[in-house]
This record gives sequence, structure tokens and C-alpha cells, in this order.
Amino acid sequence: MSRILTLFIAFVASFTAFAQKQGPMSFAGASSFSGVFMGIEVSQENPCDTVTFELKTTSTGDITMPAVTFNTMKLTIPSFTIHNAEFDFDYTTLSAAFHKEQAIEESITVDDAEKKISGTLHEADYNHADRTFSLRLTYTYGNMPGSITYVMTGQYVQPEGIENIVADREDDRIYNLFGQRKAQPGNGIFIRNGRKMIR
Repeated sequence: MSRILTLFIAFVASFTAFAQKQGPMSFAGASSFSGVFMGIEVSQENPCDTVTFELKTTSTGDITMPAVTFNTMKLTIPSFTIHNAEFDFDYTTLSAAFHKEQAIEESITVDDAEKKISGTLHEADYNHADRTFSLRLTYTYGNMPGSITYVMTGQYVQPEGIENIVADREDDRIYNLFGQRKAQPGNGIFIRNGRKMIR
């Protein structure tokens, strides 16, 4: 019994460390969406969309969908988040396979009005080895007279840090290490002109 508990704790610790290290992950790739609105079939290919996936627990995660614009209809469905989508996490591969045919019930506020989003997450997978995320879902938005089917596979987008910031002028003001402005430098470390100084 204690061995099983030890293994479970190790798995949870492994997952927690992985989730904290990853944080929200963005995936960019080609997408397609289609639907039938008032008897008219509309479809569109997008060269690049971005979907965000964030682990929440050992079995749930949030998927943030991009805004979808049907160019021919001049219709935009805003971005929304699918909360607590359920998946099976593989601790050996660090990948996640979402449960198929999950119901979606979300709401967003647009121009001070609440809009309902409902539908089905047919399938979704995060492949850690390939660093890819793929999904297929069907959903309706507000009083939209039809549903949209959205399909996308994206590659992980490595976040980039901010580098090479250059100040336009020297800042002769004095700050402590907490970023608080001071009239005079105190004893110890302070910052002037973006440089640490010791007094």
C-alpha cells in the first residue's frame, strides 16, 4: 500500500512540476472551419491560428480558442475558453489525450451582453514529443442560426523574451531594489541610470 501511495505522490509531483514549467502553451498552425447558416454552406481555410492549452489538474485543462472570422459573411465569433476539458495524462510521454465527445457549455460577455457557447469537443490531443496540439470541435455562438465545425493542428510556439531595450535618455532618478523612487541613495544597493550601485 505504501509503495502505491509513493508512486502516486511521485506521479502527482511529476505532473505538477511539468505543469508549472509549461504554464499556458500556445500552438500556431493552419485551421479550417465550416458551417451551414440559413441553408448556405460556408467554409474557410486559415493559414495560421493560435490555440492556447493550459494544464489545470492531473486530468483537466483549459483550451482557449481564437476568434473566427468568416470573410465572405463578415461574421466574427470571438475568442473563448473551454474550461476544465477532461483528458488522460501519460506520465511517461508527458502527453494528453482528451476524452472524446465532451460537451461544451461556456459563456462570454460581448458589448455588455452575455453570449452562450455550446457544442462538442470531438477530439483533442497534446503530443509532447512533437510539441503539437490538435483538435476538432463543433459549437454554436449566441443566437447564431447554425453551428461551426473547427479543425486545427498547431506547433508549439516558443515564447520569446524581451531583449535590447534602449532608454531614450538617461534617468538620473534613484530607485531602491523594490523599484521605489528615492530622493537620496541610502546605504546598500540602489539603482541609478539603470545600473546597480553600492554605497
